[in-house]
Amino acid sequence: MKGSQRTHQRGVALITALLMSIVFLVLIGALMAQMAGEMQDVGTHSNSAAALNAAYAGVEAMVLQIEENASGPGHVAPAPITYTYPPPSTVSYSARVVKSWNSSSGLVYYEIESVGTETNSGQTRRVLALTRSFPYTYFEQFTAGSSGNVYYTTGEHFDGPVYNGGQMNIWYQTPGTPIFYSAVQTAQTPNFYQGSTKSPVGLASVNWADVTVTGTNQNFTISPNPMQLPTYKDNLSVASEAFYGDSTHTSNLPSGLSNGLYVNGVSATSGSGALHTGLYIQGNVKITPCSGTCGSYSGNNEVFTIAPNGSNSIPATYQVIIDFAAGTTTVKQTTNCPGTCPSTTYTGVLSGQPQAGVTAGNGAIFVDGSVNLTSGTIHGDYSIVVPDYTTNHAQTITITGGPPGIVYLDKSASSTDELGVWANDIKVNVSTTTGYEFDGSILTGFFGEDSPPFCPGSGCNDGNFSNVNYNSGSPQGTFTFDGGLIQNSMGPMGVSSGGTLIHGFDRKYQYDPRLAANPPPGFPITNRYDIIAWLDEGT
Repeated sequence: MKGSQRTHQRGVALITALLMSIVFLVLIGALMAQMAGEMQDVGTHSNSAAALNAAYAGVEAMVLQIEENASGPGHVAPAPITYTYPPPSTVSYSARVVKSWNSSSGLVYYEIESVGTETNSGQTRRVLALTRSFPYTYFEQFTAGSSGNVYYTTGEHFDGPVYNGGQMNIWYQTPGTPIFYSAVQTAQTPNFYQGSTKSPVGLASVNWADVTVTGTNQNFTISPNPMQLPTYKDNLSVASEAFYGDSTHTSNLPSGLSNGLYVNGVSATSGSGALHTGLYIQGNVKITPCSGTCGSYSGNNEVFTIAPNGSNSIPATYQVIIDFAAGTTTVKQTTNCPGTCPSTTYTGVLSGQPQAGVTAGNGAIFVDGSVNLTSGTIHGDYSIVVPDYTTNHAQTITITGGPPGIVYLDKSASSTDELGVWANDIKVNVSTTTGYEFDGSILTGFFGEDSPPFCPGSGCNDGNFSNVNYNSGSPQGTFTFDGGLIQNSMGPMGVSSGGTLIHGFDRKYQYDPRLAANPPPGFPITNRYDIIAWLDEGT
């Protein structure tokens, strides 16, 4: 009896153990299936992430193609590109430009599509990106050439982006206020010097708190891919805008013209109708800007007095009256008239920016000659440009007059007052001991100027902004650049000794962020593009 009871108990235990084993096996099987599914999901996610990274790489590769091949006038989009990474990588990408367009401010946009693929699984990811060109006016200070000896020292203050394509020399004091308050790009590692003894400092030992406002080198970009100056087509496109009203005539300047002023492609005082070009001038001139009260003119206007200047000049003096309230531009001859001086009024304003619902004309002013630009106020949006390319770069723009200088009527953030001047060499020749201000962007030099035959082996010294009186006379105070200075090489502005100004000007830079997004009419763009938006469209 007892043995039978034990046998029965053993049977029950065996059955229970078998049942529990079955339950454990079921649970383990489910767990293994779940783990296998999760492992598969991890693999799928990993493959998807790899494909996404490849798609991003495709966008970056296409931006590089755009920078290298599509920066000239016309901005022809590069061909599609594909690339498969070598083993052990298992990804590839294909990228193409979907479309491109120019904004009213002259900036160029490209929409890029890139598809990344993880080749083992076939997993794909599709990305769209929008990239935008950098105008030269994005920079507060831009030096393209390889002339060297460009120094940035304690006491200077750059609150906008800086680019140097040659050798940067940064001489800071400890303690000292930072020199750079925004991004810095350079083509090679700068030379650093510290203290009054100008002791060389290696990159690893730089006291960044005396160099950048962040106290680090995070806003320094060193890239061996240098930025180039504008080409002859960039320059001729401004002439095309001024004479023809478009940017397509970039083979040569208009020919067979007599010295004088031209609007809508004809003599400015004989045309009529709506303004659809800028202002084209044949011959040397003196240009004096005035806004507000200008002789018999007053109100919401800009009046340019354009007069003969030396040999090969225009034959008479003219006034160009831009009336923003009426939405008109009047060209009036005021001297050397055989009888009644001719005057013509066009519908539309000679300005690159619209005013209060008025349709804007083109603010490109191109002079096939040299320009003497005198002090005055600027109201509206203009570029004053002379030829600047390899076969035609002898004309200059000389800034003259007295303080305060060439200044905007309205310098507020919402203002549309802008000015750009462009020549191979721009000089300042003013009489002052209290300083001078220039509002706008100054651009000097052309692509290829820092190569033979224009640049000798000893370095480049052409294509710059300089002070005629940098080494003579009394100290002239501070020259304030309220905007930006873009040049091939650094021109002399003054002479100091022991931190004291002896001759000429000190320099002061003030950044105008409006110019970064809206360059003056016809002003060129760089060969750099910035990705401003991404969209991950998934598989």
